[in-house]
Amino acid sequence: MTEQTVGEIAQALGAEAVGDLNIKISAVQEPAKAVSGQLALAMEPSYEDALRQGSASAAIVWPDADWQDMGLSAAIIAPRSRYVLSGVSYIFEHKPEIASGIHPTAIVDPTAKIGANAAIGPFCVVGARVVIGDNLRMVGHCTIGEDAVIGDNALMYSGVRIGARVHIGHGFISQSNTVVGADGFSYVTPQPGAVEEAKKTGKISEHTRTDGFARINSLGAVHIGDNVEMGANCTIDRGTIANTTIGNGTKLDNLVHIGHNVVVGQTCLICGQVGIAGSSVIGDRVVLGGQVGVADHINIGSDVIAAGKSGISSNVPAGRVMMGNPAMKMDLNIQSYTALRRLPRLVAKVAELQKSVSKILETK
Repeated sequence: MTEQTVGEIAQALGAEAVGDLNIKISAVQEPAKAVSGQLALAMEPSYEDALRQGSASAAIVWPDADWQDMGLSAAIIAPRSRYVLSGVSYIFEHKPEIASGIHPTAIVDPTAKIGANAAIGPFCVVGARVVIGDNLRMVGHCTIGEDAVIGDNALMYSGVRIGARVHIGHGFISQSNTVVGADGFSYVTPQPGAVEEAKKTGKISEHTRTDGFARINSLGAVHIGDNVEMGANCTIDRGTIANTTIGNGTKLDNLVHIGHNVVVGQTCLICGQVGIAGSSVIGDRVVLGGQVGVADHINIGSDVIAAGKSGISSNVPAGRVMMGNPAMKMDLNIQSYTALRRLPRLVAKVAELQKSVSKILETK
């Protein structure tokens, strides 16, 4: 990439810089491996020893760091390390290489409308009546179904599938092999089946056995707001009648599954392998840690945080921190877990007390 000076990088980050601001930087590197011309990322005091092992002339350091004592000629101050890292990642981003225009192997329906500055890679398919805004980037082997609408500045990596009638706002980013707008998982038995009986009675009888399932087709679509990002291999089902909805600014990690008719609010963070079952409603600014499971028809209020592997099977009021399976308030889960760990000792004590009582009774 083009070289930039320490001063230019600091200005782009909106950060304070000290020392020789004319040092040219071509890349970032770990503190112990950084050499001249690379910017060492040493944004916490714990990196001091590693920084001394390397030979960087410039680094991003923590406030009050003695950067000259560590052999640096220049430093950028990072009062909030991960936030500064976000800016650094934009400056030194390795953008996908996609030639401008439409690749000869791509197939674009003549009724599709594509905005200015599009870059559509090899073997992409754009369906009938699709409408796409400006600055589209499709790496390759992507498909967009009929009547889909996508806003400006979309970036889709290889293998992304956007289904029919899906609406996506501006600034959409999707990593490879994500599918938006797949059919929902909806089936019904001709007569009340075992699942319905089990919910009512907790039992399964022979008369509720079924020989097959009837499909309920998904007639709705998926509506996604602005600045939504999805990791690799996410799957977003379209709604049965109403639309599955994801609000502005929400970010999905790899392998997230969102079922049919789910409503996800704005600015949510949904980590890897989360599964949200059909017709659940997630509020704004909700954080779901890795492998959280949300049962169907659940309401989770805004500003809820659920720790990894939590199993949410009942409604959660706004502002709660949840943990465990079944999920409960974090402090209650910690108490329950502590009590569970004590059970072997309690069982042993009870056994000793039983022996003592037995001996007393034998002497009477």
